Amino acid sequence: MLDGATRLGLAHWLAETFLGDGVFPLFKLLYLGAVRVTGGSYFGLILLLWITHVAICLLFGWLLARFDLPPVTIAFALLPFGLAWTNLETLGWAMQWNAQLAIVFFLAAWHFLLETRKLGGRATVCFLCLLASGLCSTRGIISGLVLAIFVLMRSSNEERLRLSTVCLAPTVLLVAAMGLLAPHHVVPAGAALLYGCNYLLANPLYLPLPPLRHLFGAMAPLAFGVLKAAVFVWAFRKAAPATRPLLLTLVAFDVITAASLGYGRWSTNLATATSSRYQYIPLLCFGPSAGILVARLRSGVQVAALLLCAVALAMPWKRHAEQWDAWRGDNLRTAIEQAGPTDRFDPSSLTAGRARELMRIYGLH
Repeated sequence: MLDGATRLGLAHWLAETFLGDGVFPLFKLLYLGAVRVTGGSYFGLILLLWITHVAICLLFGWLLARFDLPPVTIAFALLPFGLAWTNLETLGWAMQWNAQLAIVFFLAAWHFLLETRKLGGRATVCFLCLLASGLCSTRGIISGLVLAIFVLMRSSNEERLRLSTVCLAPTVLLVAAMGLLAPHHVVPAGAALLYGCNYLLANPLYLPLPPLRHLFGAMAPLAFGVLKAAVFVWAFRKAAPATRPLLLTLVAFDVITAASLGYGRWSTNLATATSSRYQYIPLLCFGPSAGILVARLRSGVQVAALLLCAVALAMPWKRHAEQWDAWRGDNLRTAIEQAGPTDRFDPSSLTAGRARELMRIYGLH
């Protein structure tokens, strides 16, 4: 990213795909600004990830409260999402700020949909938020489709068609832009379906429940998928009618994300479908259903469940963070310092000499 920002003109760099993955000019501008503001400090960038994470937790908690969910449900929805060590890659790699920003804009648009102000102002802000979501991350492109589904389920007046069109418009525009700017690949339907289903069924329970993972072996994704579906169906039946569109929208978010990842990541190792990079959205989508289940328990059991969940999700952070620090931190820094000027770092095309030059230009440390 910084190589492109330095080597190309701004307009060319913003329109260029990143490793053939997608086009996200808004994130590029914000990322470049963050590097400048932090003085090239990687600690500063990681801190920015956590600040954004807190903002997402607050936005999501507020959204759940606006659907009149009880405090226990909200607490249990936010606790796994906020504390889970399985979010390690999203909270420990500065490049993942783009995925976070996409969710910030997505949740902001959802809040504006719930406003009672005149349609004109709401529609404009909602459109801009959803457009910004897709301009930050390829995963944000689907945000408009998800909220269009929500509008169609919830609205029953003349605003329904207009609002759903406003929500869907950014997705259509961004998909068209991706078709023009991003390279085209032939996607085998079977491989894409397999990857997407593995992601959808296994997450977010696969990583934090190793005993069940080992018990079911190769059938673990299917077993976790059945458990996940059972929790949702039970929560949907017990939820108030006004809450059900929220739960269905979150399921749609999970399913559409699985489809988009299957399309984009089918060629990678199937094990990556359950990596820590892809836990953020499943935790967000699953939390409210699990929270509704916990809220039906006795108060003493609720407290025990919250404490057990907090300990189980927070304790592994130290062990996994140390491994991540070596893999994505110390080892790479050492390689950049000691490698020859023409040595490269897969999958980047940069040489070690160019990396050291960029470190001097931006004061990276």
